[in-house]
Amino acid sequence: MKTDERVVTTAGDLVRQFSHFSDVALGQPVVVTRNGRPRNVLISIEEYERLKKRDQQAFLAADTPEHFLADIEALAGREGD
Repeated sequence: MKTDERVVTTAGDLVRQFSHFSDVALGQPVVVTRNGRPRNVLISIEEYERLKKRDQQAFLAADTPEHFLADIEALAGREGD
C-alpha cells in the first residue's frame, strides 16, 4: 500500500517479503505497522547517513561543554578585531 511517497506494510508482510521491501526502501521509506499503528521505518543506508549528519546536540547553556565554550570565546574575540 503506497501513501504520500512512502510505502506502508505490516510487520508480518515485511517478514514474508523482506527482500522486496528492502529494495523498496532504497527509494522511499517503508513504514512498518503493528496492530494497525506505525512502529518502525525501513530506510536506505544513504538516507540513514544523511539524517545522522543532520543530528544536532542540544543542551542547556549552563551545561555547555568546555570545548564549545572555548570555541565561542575564540570567535567572540575575533569579532572585536
